[in-house]
Amino acid sequence: MNKILHLNCIKYQILIFSLLFFIPAYSQLNRVVLHEDFESAPSTINALWLPSTKYSITTGFSGNGLLFNNTTTNTDLTSSATIPITNLLGRTLAMSAAIKGENLTGGGNPGMVIQLVGNTTSGSKRYYRIAVETGTFDWKQVGRTFKMDDDVTGLSLNVGIYNATGKFWVDNLHIQVIAEPMPPARDPNIPINKSHTGMYRGMNVVYSSNTAKNIISKSGLDELRNDWKANSIRVMIGGEKYYPGGLQLADYDAILQTELVRMDTLVKWCTANGLRINVGMAGLSDGLFKSQAAQTRLINAWKLIATRYKNSSAVWAYDLANEPIVSSPYPYSYTYPLDNSILMWPQLADTLVKVIREIDTEKGIIIESLNYSMNMDDIKPIDASIPNIIYSVHMYTPHSLTHQFGPEIPSISYPGMIDGVNYDKAKLKEILAPIKAYQDKYRVPIYIGEFSCIRWAPNNSAYKYLRDCIEIFEEYNWDYAYNTFRTWSGWSVEHSNGYYDEVFPATKTDRELLFRSYFQQNTSTAIQNPLIENNATIYYPNPVQNILHLKLSDENNRLVITDMLGKRVFNDKVPSNYQLDMSTFNTGVYFIRVENASGILNGKVMKK
Repeated sequence: MNKILHLNCIKYQILIFSLLFFIPAYSQLNRVVLHEDFESAPSTINALWLPSTKYSITTGFSGNGLLFNNTTTNTDLTSSATIPITNLLGRTLAMSAAIKGENLTGGGNPGMVIQLVGNTTSGSKRYYRIAVETGTFDWKQVGRTFKMDDDVTGLSLNVGIYNATGKFWVDNLHIQVIAEPMPPARDPNIPINKSHTGMYRGMNVVYSSNTAKNIISKSGLDELRNDWKANSIRVMIGGEKYYPGGLQLADYDAILQTELVRMDTLVKWCTANGLRINVGMAGLSDGLFKSQAAQTRLINAWKLIATRYKNSSAVWAYDLANEPIVSSPYPYSYTYPLDNSILMWPQLADTLVKVIREIDTEKGIIIESLNYSMNMDDIKPIDASIPNIIYSVHMYTPHSLTHQFGPEIPSISYPGMIDGVNYDKAKLKEILAPIKAYQDKYRVPIYIGEFSCIRWAPNNSAYKYLRDCIEIFEEYNWDYAYNTFRTWSGWSVEHSNGYYDEVFPATKTDRELLFRSYFQQNTSTAIQNPLIENNATIYYPNPVQNILHLKLSDENNRLVITDMLGKRVFNDKVPSNYQLDMSTFNTGVYFIRVENASGILNGKVMKK
């Protein structure tokens, strides 16, 4: 009874909420597209759901619902309702239903159907489907999210049983908008500015773990920097040890403080040896879609981190949340009613960016894709006037190759046929093409935060796969970090190719030599600190309102300043002590380049 009363209250809330959309200025975000609880008169239900002969109206999850009862496997027992597509194209929708099953067979397609069917401009059909299991089960909520393609011309919601058997109950069908369409492309002539010269080529390391041997040592970091010549690392505060739970942990604040004290030591080591750190959140960001309180806790955590490291020359970027898709229940287990107080990832990332920028105007902020790697549709670009925003994906495709764990003897090789598809370098480029297109469309930097391949993949496949990946990253000028350095031996490039062995060959593996060869390029294209380089080149204040003071290492310098669009606003020779009047400059971010006999300095300054 309480459940029914609760759902009835929600229905009235949705009715009131949907009426607000008749106000012209009201946002489209969270707009209810359809809510069907089958509480209308039977004649109204039958007029909407056609053909009405395919179902019966019966007791549902709350009040009434539809029952589809199919006894033969060669029958289409589905009904459809037309859905207006006004203001839906390009938006992300969430769809859910309450369902119940009895002796259901034939899952998949054919099977039990809850799907939007779109007619497209090409004349084909596109299906957006909620998966339904077979067998017998009591009432439960199911749902999913998807982006409505721009070429859809008509839309209908189709429910029922198609060429399958059993009893299938459906109630509380619900569809609503949860994300707005992507913005238009930026001017293709705008430079893609990474805010640093050269490339970040490095490794993921672990500095907090329940497995002590996986924790990187100072000597290991020094070796990575001085012998291997890596120039950067990616490390998660607290590592993965706080999965699952993370933001839900009662003692989260105390844990974060403890882990930051540990992180301070690693920052100290990297300040000394010159490695630049991408500091991120993994286990301690888990659960970021659980509740508004969890999101507030994450926001406050990043305020604390940015305040702590804003003046650190070793920290170059903040990685907001490692693989946020792992934080159930968003997006794949969406169910009605959606808690609209919980921000979806584009809105949460935007909030985190703005909070950090109030504290630290300089360091990179890395936003990871929800979909682990190859789909950036869920990442709406941050306002282009906010500097140094970087978009990140992880490359483990094809998963069947890269993750050959377990007791089965590894059998999948690269290049070759994997899961019915021929994988080679051209195929990897095809997989990465949407990421490159996103970069070109929005003129933003891309960072490969993780990529790897299990070392014992047959026929030296790990080397071949990693070689092809790196060649693509280098061609596209994408910074990257291999996963991982001196943690689990399965990812090690120093161990042999042997299956679960612990052998270090007498000579370096070709995988290790591969990374060393690319890391050597870091010595000729040094990454420079945009604030202070060798304590010899300084510009201040930052942000600046009127006069920018420059103290340069040489007497003869070429100073070039460009705006966010790449237009030069200053280009002249200047002495070692120089005062630049920026009072007439427009508010925004400017890129500084100083060339002299000592080298090149690249940096940024914010004009208030």
